[in-house]
Amino acid sequence: MAVMPAEVQDLFKKVSDVVFTTASADGQPNSCIVGMKAVIDDETVYLSDQFFKKTLANVQANPKVAIVFWEGINAFELHGTARYVNEGPEFEAQKAWVDAAFEQMGKPIKAKGGCFVHVDAVFTSAPGPMAGDKIA
Repeated sequence: MAVMPAEVQDLFKKVSDVVFTTASADGQPNSCIVGMKAVIDDETVYLSDQFFKKTLANVQANPKVAIVFWEGINAFELHGTARYVNEGPEFEAQKAWVDAAFEQMGKPIKAKGGCFVHVDAVFTSAPGPMAGDKIA
């Protein structure tokens, strides 16, 4: 378990999109771009599923994931364990804001599910001598 530093949470909230990387049970990687996301608490983020295909299959077979995000030279990578949800009060709370956001954009898109990712480790990905260092 890792606690995300405030600067990591702030950048996660600020950037418009993150890269979500999964792997199949046999290790075949897949990355997708996710724009509907939220910090749940200092150990958990949420990534909404509108179009997960390979991503969903991978998470179901292998819940170990990575999330990369950056702005300018500030960059971080989260390693975590994903838990997919598509029903129940926990999902409905996330679905409400996602669906409202798409409606406000005039897009007929609805959340199908999503991943709560428990953060296991945080790394800096910024260029320089600390690139790749574990920070939490």
